[in-house]
Order: sequence, then structure tokens, then C-alpha cells
Amino acid sequence: MNSRYARPAYFALLLFTMGALAQSIDQDAHTRVGDKMPSFHVDGASGGTFSLADQAGKVVVVNFWATWCAPCQVEMPELEEQIWQRYKSSPDFAFIAIAREQDKDTVLAFQRSHPGITFPLGWDPKRSTYALFASAGIPRTYVVDRRGTIIYQSVGYGQGSINEVDRAIRKALSQE
Repeated sequence: MNSRYARPAYFALLLFTMGALAQSIDQDAHTRVGDKMPSFHVDGASGGTFSLADQAGKVVVVNFWATWCAPCQVEMPELEEQIWQRYKSSPDFAFIAIAREQDKDTVLAFQRSHPGITFPLGWDPKRSTYALFASAGIPRTYVVDRRGTIIYQSVGYGQGSINEVDRAIRKALSQE
């Protein structure tokens, strides 16, 4: 294999393998599919507060990430293009990406340097919100149905994971 392509191919394979392994073995999770979503609120880059209680009756996607996380950096543009752009205009949909252990200034600087990421960002500098969900592992994504029940959760990023998030959203939106 040409060495020019070997390193990116190896990195992609490593990300896929780590993502698949992390999704299948999530011993650090404090929640499971079928559980009620833990109630939380975080400050957001738009100036307000995102509260799960304020999203009652909506399908909600919650993503935990960090600015230093390589798999998060790969996942975020896909979340933007395949999830946020597709569902943002639905009054029955809400989305928040929460930066674990990162403060307001770090998140706002990230937002300024990544103008293509337009979905709502929040921060959790003391990891207090994240601790409701898990003890380790990002990116971590949840889809919550209209009744506040977790219908999908994953840790890591792998090929096809955004499609799984999309399927969960579509299923939840189609149910009354």
C-alpha cells in the first residue's frame, strides 16, 4: 500500500474498530435503552439554557463531545449534515451537543472556528451533567422519544452510527 494512503487508512480503521468495540461494550454507561432520560440543564452558546424538561413531548438528541476528541471531530460534521439539517425545522425535534469538561470560552472559541457547525452547543465544565449518563467515553449520543424514554444510546463513533441515530429519530417522530 502506498505510504501516502496508509496512515489515513490506518486511522480510519482504528476509529471504526474503536467505535464498534465501544458501542458493543459500554460498561461505563449509567443509563440503558428503555430508561427514563435523566433530567438536566446546561448553558448554551446561543445565550440561553437547554433544559430537558423544556423539551417535553419532543424527540431529543443529546450528544456529549469535547474539542480535543478526534472521533468527535469526525462525527460532528455528519451530525450537522445528516441530523441537524434534516430535522432542525421540525417543532417536534430538539438537539444539544454538550462539551464534557469544557467551559464557555472553549466552546465559544470552537464555535467561532467551526462556522459549519450550526447545531446548539452547550458546556459541562464540571462534568456534572455527563456524570448522570456515564463515567467515561465520548462521543456519546442519546435519542429520547416524546415520553422522555431513551430509545437509542451509543458511545464512540463508527461507520453507520449516524444512520442508526437517524433511524431512531425517524421511528420516534412517527410515533404519537
